[in-house]
Amino acid sequence: MHQSLSLQYAPCDCEACQSARLSSAQEPPKKPLDLTKVAKKAFDYLHKKGAYKPEDLTKYKAYRELITAMTEVFSSAIPHEVPEEMKSYLERDVFVFSGLKTHTQLTEARSKLKDEQGNIRPYHLFEKEILKLNNTYNRNYLEAEYQFAVQSAQSAANWANLQEDTSRYWLEYRTAGDERVRQSHASLAGICLPKDDAFWTEYYPPNGWRCRCTAVEVLARENTKSNPETAKKAGEEATTQIGKSGNNKLAMFRFNPGQEKKVFPPNNTYTQVVGAEQVQQVLNNIQQRQTPELRNIADLNSFFTDFARNNTEMFARGFSEITITTRADVNGTTDANGLIRLKEDIVNKCIAALNNIQKGEATTFSQEVALSTLHHEIWHNTNKIGLVRMSAFQQQTMELANEFVSRKTLPQFLEKLGGELQNRSLMNDRDNTGYNTMVRNYDQLIKWSGANEDEVLNTVRDHLINGRYDRQIEGLCNAIVNHSTNNTDEITVTELIVEAQRLSEREFRQLLSTY
Repeated sequence: MHQSLSLQYAPCDCEACQSARLSSAQEPPKKPLDLTKVAKKAFDYLHKKGAYKPEDLTKYKAYRELITAMTEVFSSAIPHEVPEEMKSYLERDVFVFSGLKTHTQLTEARSKLKDEQGNIRPYHLFEKEILKLNNTYNRNYLEAEYQFAVQSAQSAANWANLQEDTSRYWLEYRTAGDERVRQSHASLAGICLPKDDAFWTEYYPPNGWRCRCTAVEVLARENTKSNPETAKKAGEEATTQIGKSGNNKLAMFRFNPGQEKKVFPPNNTYTQVVGAEQVQQVLNNIQQRQTPELRNIADLNSFFTDFARNNTEMFARGFSEITITTRADVNGTTDANGLIRLKEDIVNKCIAALNNIQKGEATTFSQEVALSTLHHEIWHNTNKIGLVRMSAFQQQTMELANEFVSRKTLPQFLEKLGGELQNRSLMNDRDNTGYNTMVRNYDQLIKWSGANEDEVLNTVRDHLINGRYDRQIEGLCNAIVNHSTNNTDEITVTELIVEAQRLSEREFRQLLSTY
């Protein structure tokens, strides 16, 4: 992949282009384009996840931020005089190109995640592997792509503003007219043909990286029409350069930005990467949707209908509806069959949180508290068996397990929503729920036992999903006993879990000190 891209961006080695590079090297320096810092966050997140799939591209914030930053760079190349309709198409193309380029980088970076034995590389070794890749894509390639975007977008604008009368007005191919013009492009200078001639479908400039050629509208009566066949042959020669792979590196430039309403070549190398077709579909769908701001509970339900469709494991019996609860003594309830009831202020804060996420803004503390409540109720819907008759103690124990798992997995929930948890304290302390003390006591029990917190979470979570609700004490107990470093027995842990639901944090801490 990287080799084919290097060939794609490799400069022409003809005498004229070598001279042009020497000439351009003497131009006053300008601030270089650089997205390496934004890209590093994406690569860091890739290492943290330990994997990458095409469907991850728009799901996680770090990846979306790189697409957004790249889109902003290329969109700045679109001139103001472009008609609104054309501008809209060009901006869409820039967004899709940026997404495909991000996918290409992440796909290549994924190949550097593991060593020869198949183990995830330590971060410092991964970072070393990624450094060159980051500079190549987000400095070197970026500069060449931006320069092309400037010329291509201007050409599209010019095309959109051409006269309709093809008998009165023709187009004339012109170069920059200086010593930097490559010979193959100089042979195109002066070609004069009607706008509807097939020549302009493939050879309307730009015709390569850093091409500065233009097509100018001229009066037909004052010019001589070129031979279409001769012009086509010159166009073919100008856009042919056979690379080491035997492929024509310049064939992709045979497109008309104005006719196709695109800034970048439709068949650029990023479209050839594995998974690119899937990514392109997702990006096109996003463009078509352009998710509007959520305004009310109906919009919230629409959002979670789509969310449930993409996260079926969170709704064992499907998603039904989010409604307003009339009960004053609870934050939320659920029938565990997809119906969730929340207090009205919690619904409103969830809507505000999702709007912040969609705008790329951070969620506030109160919004994340509201999302925590919703997440708690969603976790009740993951249980594969569903509600069963329970005693008061069994229900309390089930709520302990559910709240423990829901708060510990809150970062993953925010990621699925497209955001990032800002207030990680909510993973350990959420005082707007009556279950807070017993969950914090269970956290104390984990530390007392010396058990690995991740292993405890995995055990409790597995039992919460697959076990009966009236037997959640088993998952909570086994999670401690099986992973404790204190050789703790089942009877003792069961007794302590019972006390964790009854005592204050201070009292429970004192109790643990006696064991």
